[in-house]
Amino acid sequence: MPTSSAKIASVLFALLFALAAVLQINDPDPALWIAAYASAAGLASAAALGRARFWPSALLALGFSIWGLSLLPSLVDAEREAFTSFRMQSPSHEEGREAVGLLVCAAYAAGLAVHCRRGRH
Repeated sequence: MPTSSAKIASVLFALLFALAAVLQINDPDPALWIAAYASAAGLASAAALGRARFWPSALLALGFSIWGLSLLPSLVDAEREAFTSFRMQSPSHEEGREAVGLLVCAAYAAGLAVHCRRGRH
């Protein structure tokens, strides 16, 4: 069973990723992004329940990392406005935000994989 602080963090990440999935309803390609964030929410939920496993965590970390890094050029080109405004004014705004979201998912999944590998889950 996870420690209380790990459980709280996992619950918070599960809620964050679930909210991100719901917010993708208005995205031009919602199914893809809902599936991505829902899988991250599922991973965090499993961790909160003490049922996280290394391989699912590691594979999702790898997938999110590759996908996020593929969008990294858009993040570099994104204007500051992409992260300070809710309005979408150019495609680079959307892709920059998507890259950040994927890298957050990747970081969480990778951290969980390391945690599982060390036998703490």
